[in-house]
Amino acid sequence: MNRFSLAEKTLRLLAAQVNLNGAFKHVCPLQNTNQPLTFDLQVERGPSSTHFTIITGAEKHSLTVHTPSKDPHLVLADFIESIANGRMDTAEPATPRVTAESVDRGQLLDSHQQQQLHKLVRNGGSLLLDVGFDENVRVAVHRTQSRTGITAIIVAGNTCPRTQCFTVYGNEQHSVDRLLQSLNHLAALVAPAAHAA
Repeated sequence: MNRFSLAEKTLRLLAAQVNLNGAFKHVCPLQNTNQPLTFDLQVERGPSSTHFTIITGAEKHSLTVHTPSKDPHLVLADFIESIANGRMDTAEPATPRVTAESVDRGQLLDSHQQQQLHKLVRNGGSLLLDVGFDENVRVAVHRTQSRTGITAIIVAGNTCPRTQCFTVYGNEQHSVDRLLQSLNHLAALVAPAAHAA
């Protein structure tokens, strides 16, 4: 049986979103399957508590977290995982959340997306990345012929697109590192509140 667990990228987004009022859409991949968990998150902040509403399919779940809570995004994450794993009706407690010290909190892409990026740098082509913002990020890579390296174009957003274009020479890992650096920089420009989480 697959146990759904939120990715670090989603946890960073939730950490930013619990401090805002509004509605947010999430598409979270479920490990070992092709079925993602899609849900809408509505956040209503009040002076002493924050009310969260999770809408997934025809189901609607609510959670109220009182302001003194130290890490409301972790409480919300446990609630979402309980919904995804079907523990809401059984009242089975959520397994304690373990945060690995080795995980880089500033990492924008999950491990699957990083593998896709390595493949893109190796072979060239284009890729559509969901980094948790309203609009996807498009990456196009051309392998240079004269020297080992890549030419990359990164576009974030449709309504007011931010674009970066550069050529970098070096081995595959150097090219991937430069591409990740540019993605992080672009993400910080497009959605500073979500990226800062």
